[in-house]
Amino acid sequence: MKPIFLELRHLKTLIALKETGSVSLAAKRIYLTQSALSHQIKLLEEQYGLTLFERKTQPLHFTAAGERLIKLAHDILPKVIEAELDLVRVKEGDAGQLRIAVECHTCFDWLMPAMDSFRQNWPLVELDIVSGFHTDAIGLLLTHRADWAIVSEVEETAGIVHQPLFAYEMVGICSKDHRLANKPVWQAADFVDETLITYPVPDDMLDLLRKVLHPQGINPARRTSELTIAIIQLVASKRGVAALPYWAVLPYLERGYVVARKITENSLQSQLYAAVRETDVNTAFVQDFYHTVKSQSFSTLPGLSVLD
Repeated sequence: MKPIFLELRHLKTLIALKETGSVSLAAKRIYLTQSALSHQIKLLEEQYGLTLFERKTQPLHFTAAGERLIKLAHDILPKVIEAELDLVRVKEGDAGQLRIAVECHTCFDWLMPAMDSFRQNWPLVELDIVSGFHTDAIGLLLTHRADWAIVSEVEETAGIVHQPLFAYEMVGICSKDHRLANKPVWQAADFVDETLITYPVPDDMLDLLRKVLHPQGINPARRTSELTIAIIQLVASKRGVAALPYWAVLPYLERGYVVARKITENSLQSQLYAAVRETDVNTAFVQDFYHTVKSQSFSTLPGLSVLD
């Protein structure tokens, strides 16, 4: 058999497997077919005569050999990325401005760590968040009041490029002794007599209303709050129910403040995209910011899925 030498692509594959816990999700993340990824791992295992992970575990359970290569990947890949960035800086320069607009109230919790990581590699790029929550982030890009935006839908707009970040589950939350706490899956009709606590945004920006309730002609009583923690407190105090990203409510679920339930049998899925002007999309630090945000999100937020 022809020797298979350990390559960077193998390490990237192992990191994707480790972080997603699934062969299918890892394949999507690194843009391979599932069979191609499996073949790549099989060749490595045959080369070393060792199994790298157990196939029928969920999430994947790595063997000692697999964990050793994961450690190697964590040691080597950051150095490779740093060297590649150095080369890009030499070629294209390392200064600029990146003003970020968001239309997602829960984005800041995971966006800030990504920004901190980016600053370490691009110290001369001026990062700034455009103040406030924006219902027309694309308009800010077109008028050059922002340079990079996080949006929940792709609106085909001349001069704007959308890049997928991730998909995530929205869950229904209620107090521990609420009548819906004993129901594992909530349907649209369950919201009829409830007060729905939401962020103060237009209805067409709330996926629960747009995708589940309004198609059924349901428009429950409403109460709003700007802050996630305030919504959690209102729900825990039996002032209503809410629908929030699973990763945003997980800390409060672990503390027992509220309970979370699935919304519809197929679950309520939401999406986030990065939007940038077409003229800026190939700028080195703009590209790196996108990849930094995406990588940080998948490595730190629970329950994400790859968005095509």
